[in-house]
Amino acid sequence: MIDDEPWALEGLAEVIDWQAAGFSIEGRFTDPQEAFAFLCENQPDVVFTDIRMPGISGVELISMARQRGIGCEFVLISAYEDFKAAQQAILLDVCGYVLKPYDPEEIGKVAGILRKHLKGRNALPQLDWQDPPELTLKKAAAWEKEFRRYTGGFLCLHEDPDISLEPWEGVQLLPLSVKGAGKSFLVLSNDARSALAAFPCREGWGVSQAHASVEENLPVLLKEAWYALQCRFHFSAKDLVGEIQLYLCENMGEDLILGQIAQHYHFSEPYFCVLFKRGAGVPVMRFIQLVRVNYAAYLIRATDKRLQEISEQVGFNNYSYFGKLFKKYQGITPESCRE
Repeated sequence: MIDDEPWALEGLAEVIDWQAAGFSIEGRFTDPQEAFAFLCENQPDVVFTDIRMPGISGVELISMARQRGIGCEFVLISAYEDFKAAQQAILLDVCGYVLKPYDPEEIGKVAGILRKHLKGRNALPQLDWQDPPELTLKKAAAWEKEFRRYTGGFLCLHEDPDISLEPWEGVQLLPLSVKGAGKSFLVLSNDARSALAAFPCREGWGVSQAHASVEENLPVLLKEAWYALQCRFHFSAKDLVGEIQLYLCENMGEDLILGQIAQHYHFSEPYFCVLFKRGAGVPVMRFIQLVRVNYAAYLIRATDKRLQEISEQVGFNNYSYFGKLFKKYQGITPESCRE
């Protein structure tokens, strides 16, 4: 709760039984600068803020919070009808607008709206990278409001359900539920490339490329992050090389011939090999082998498919050759991996 008048803070704290309404008051501030520092550090679910305050107005504070990637619900407070402020609040996607003196019935209604918003935001429909794009987009409709606040983002997946990820400057972390992943976060930002470059620790994470318009590109983000997680690689910072990496993952079960892949991207084979190695850090054929073997290891652990069938699924028609490469990269045989 933020208001430069202490009596107004006290009145808001006592106007209804907040605990009975499902909320706890985590902080009261008369200084908007102190309040903003608290928001950045704690990211509460809901903030009530007065519009007119010395130094920083309530609208300015909300705008600053949005720029920092703070995704809490805001309610504006005013002593009188302020049409201009109300218009600005709509643009900033503010949840509510209440007038002083406080009316318990009105505040109670706002609390109910907030509960519904938070429940919808925290509901996690399970996404599946193999779902048709239209189904993924339908499931993601619950996060439309969050998507509209940012120009882009990326997806990160981890196998460990107990892993944590702390937000960094300029991002909002949106927890998701992705089938087959222990922990999933959609990272939203108004500078997705910089946010991806500042990702604190990629070890163990499957991270997609940065995309504009997350809402439209969510099916692609899912596919990229899934392959990055299970095939154990990082996408190149070069867009074209990242596109090629995804193509190779999607087609790992096919007969991948280097000259044909280069021709697909309208390059000579020598130039294509140099381009890929510079962008991905490994030669293209080694990348294909790693993707195939790592994905085979995932399938061995996660499914009951026969080893011969898995070998063929990832692009090896010769099981003996598959076994040799598997032992080379995994350190054990496919049979031992299943045991």
